[in-house]
Amino acid sequence: MRFGFREMIFILLLVLFPIGAYFGEFKKRDARIELMRDEIRRKQEKLQKLEMATRKISDLGAEIDKLTDAILVIEQRLPDERKVDEVLKQVWELATRQRLMPKRVVTDKPVPTLQYSELPIQMEIVGNFDGFYSFMLELEKLPRIMQLPKMKLTKLAGKDAEEGQMKAEFILSVFFEADDSQYFGGSGRRRGL
Repeated sequence: MRFGFREMIFILLLVLFPIGAYFGEFKKRDARIELMRDEIRRKQEKLQKLEMATRKISDLGAEIDKLTDAILVIEQRLPDERKVDEVLKQVWELATRQRLMPKRVVTDKPVPTLQYSELPIQMEIVGNFDGFYSFMLELEKLPRIMQLPKMKLTKLAGKDAEEGQMKAEFILSVFFEADDSQYFGGSGRRRGL
């Protein structure tokens, strides 16, 4: 068999046809397939994020219920406005039980907020430091929400003062549920969360 010009062109066309098909059609198709795969990956990632968010939403309802229960527990520890006197009486009894002498008790005006009020009570107590320490421990155990935002301790000196005698000046803030009509335009209703 003799190879002539026609045969060489035929063989050349047979070799160039797959190469041309690769560069002309297959390469473009591969690029489109890769773009589609990237898009599928992005959509799968979005679906996974959506699924995680959906899981969190169901957990969110349980979390809201748990936080609502916690708020109810805290609100139970808030006395009514009428019972703040009882809290003050308990504090006074704790001080006298620890052999401390309350020298001064002054209540300031209640500080209203949206759902509760704070009653600052300025107190001055004189006595033994150990008794004061026991008083603070007992105060912490009371079933009410209170805080001591300010405190000043002074050691008593002089010939009349015994060893360990001190004076404590502090502000005891008692939190309580206020009369709703006073703070919410007379409606008598509490604002919801």
